[in-house]
Amino acid sequence: MSNEFRGTGNLGENPAIKTVMVKGEERKVAEMRVFFDEYRPDGQGGFEQSGGFWMNASVWDKRGEDVCQHLRKGARVHVAGRLAEQEWTDKESGEVRKAMQLNADEIYLSLARLEEVRFKPKAPEVAS
Repeated sequence: MSNEFRGTGNLGENPAIKTVMVKGEERKVAEMRVFFDEYRPDGQGGFEQSGGFWMNASVWDKRGEDVCQHLRKGARVHVAGRLAEQEWTDKESGEVRKAMQLNADEIYLSLARLEEVRFKPKAPEVAS
């Protein structure tokens, strides 16, 4: 079973960078939340949104710094990487919690939305 994940979604917040110790070495990691849409066939040859899900994603080292510099909340991104399960104990309830984390190897700004917004032809002006 592979733990690869690829998806296109929107950043739910601005990426934040922090420094962590990994095997005695300081490394930088950018953390962000991404909402991935889910679509299903609409029966008319198209697709309709049928929900979606949030996932935490991290990008390491220089790529992480670049992500923080160039991407902002709401940006449409394509992300690819490996899934990892995280487990922790809730401080209030004492219950063990689990969540999937995406360790991104690739992250790209999706140009589809930019083209739709930036390159939409202007309506012709009506002379009065």
